[in-house]
Amino acid sequence: MADPCDVCGAAGGMRPLLEVGLPGVGPVWIHRCGGCGMRQVRPRLGAAALDALYGADYFDSQSAHGFAGYARQRQRYDREAFFLARELRGLAPTGRFLEVGSALGFLLASLEPRTGWEVEGVELSAFGAWYAGDRFGVRVYRGTLEEAGLPAATFDYVLQKDLLEHVAHPRRHLEETRRIMRPGARLRVITPNGEADVRPLRRAAAELGPDALPSLGQGHLSFFSREQLLRLLGGVGFRVLRVRSIGIRRGLRALGTIPGRSSRTGVIRRSALAARRPSGATGGERVAPRGREEVAAEPEPLLTSGSSPSAVTGREEVAAAGPEPREEQAARIDAEIAAHHRRVRAWRPYFHYRRLVKRLDALPGALAYGQDFDLLVEKR
Repeated sequence: MADPCDVCGAAGGMRPLLEVGLPGVGPVWIHRCGGCGMRQVRPRLGAAALDALYGADYFDSQSAHGFAGYARQRQRYDREAFFLARELRGLAPTGRFLEVGSALGFLLASLEPRTGWEVEGVELSAFGAWYAGDRFGVRVYRGTLEEAGLPAATFDYVLQKDLLEHVAHPRRHLEETRRIMRPGARLRVITPNGEADVRPLRRAAAELGPDALPSLGQGHLSFFSREQLLRLLGGVGFRVLRVRSIGIRRGLRALGTIPGRSSRTGVIRRSALAARRPSGATGGERVAPRGREEVAAEPEPLLTSGSSPSAVTGREEVAAAGPEPREEQAARIDAEIAAHHRRVRAWRPYFHYRRLVKRLDALPGALAYGQDFDLLVEKR
């Protein structure tokens, strides 16, 4: 049976739209649903490809792909935790908070001492989960949310920032998210504006030769419009409280709306992709050529028989690499954090100034000109 669309449920309606390069994986195709228009990398990536894409170097400044500048944002997450803690205290004096896609644990580390809430994380990257436990002592489950097997009706607030575009099965993921939330619990989702993601890729593809592909450098797998997000969240069982379009300046550049200015897209050679592609990265699935219907084997399951997640603390071994390479990478991140630390960024008036700037760079969600959508929903 054809793999259905996550948004509208149509089976067999995904058609090839654009071939791109996925670092660590290889050439892949973005497909478009003929029913609702949602765009997504198909066939879906299996476990081996996800491990290759979000491996230990995803947050490393020396990595050729991923979020190489993540360590520089340590103080930004401290600022965000300040306002998030205030929001949580306004909801209840205590509760359980979960960040899915907790990366290196920056937000959790800053949030925990500011609130009476119990904070936890889930992170696919083994290195990220280890770093969060080792450097900050926060509790992080290594793996996907689906693998974590958390108890039902447990959490009062779930944050998923820059995550939904990375998961292989968005609908399954949101269904699992809803399952672990208490009735009336809140979920905040921040995910890219799909058009602002795809349009620069299409512009770049039109200018490249046959040996080059536009690069999905940060590994986005799904590309949502506002209407598709609302339909998906509503279909899973959430009630939408607020939608905003954020990052207007970057969004307008990506959309090509500002004359003479547009966001730049990385370029990757097919030969380089083939050289770095790991064995079994696509789980044996085949991708159809341009203009033909999708041909795929049954998608590789995310869960393997007998697998179980681990709650990571600073003393547990979770990385595939040995301790020395892991510690060397952690030391580089520590040094980068220290090198970019500025006293003014820890000043409370600066927190409020940056928040004001961010609010001025946002519009109501119906005006989809931003780089990202920011949605607040609750479990019905």
